[in-house]
Amino acid sequence: MGFSFSNLLKSKKETISNQAFPKIKFDGGTKYAENETCDVYLDFEELGGFPFIKTILIADFPVKIKRIGCTLTFLFEKDSLTIHSDNTDIDSNAIKNTPFHVSEIDFEVNEKEAAQIKNNKVLRIEYVFKNETHSFKTI
Repeated sequence: MGFSFSNLLKSKKETISNQAFPKIKFDGGTKYAENETCDVYLDFEELGGFPFIKTILIADFPVKIKRIGCTLTFLFEKDSLTIHSDNTDIDSNAIKNTPFHVSEIDFEVNEKEAAQIKNNKVLRIEYVFKNETHSFKTI
C-alpha cells in the first residue's frame, strides 16, 4: 500500500457534467422564455407614468457589463424589435449552492413598443451582452 503526497495536493474541485441542470423555482415574476439551462422572467411595469420592462434572467453564466449595457430583441413572425437596457452597468449575483446566477435588467419602452410586444406573437427573445448572444424560446 503506497502513500502519495501528490494525491493530497490534487484539487478537490468537482466538475459538472453536461447533464441538464435542475431548474430554479422563482416566484418573483412571470416566466416568459427559456432555453436548456436558463429561464427568463418578464413583466411590464410603470414608474412615474413611464412604461418599462423588468426582466430577471436566471442563467448558468454570470453577466458583468460596464458602461455599455445590453440589448433585448423580440423576434416576431415577420418582424423584430430591439430595445436597450435602462442601466449601462449590469452585474449578476450568484445563487448560493448552485451553478446559477441571477441578473435583473430593466428596459425602457414606449407605449407603441409595449403594444407591439403585447399584441404580437413573440417566437423568441435574444439578449446581447457585449459580443455574446443568448437566445430563448418563449413559452
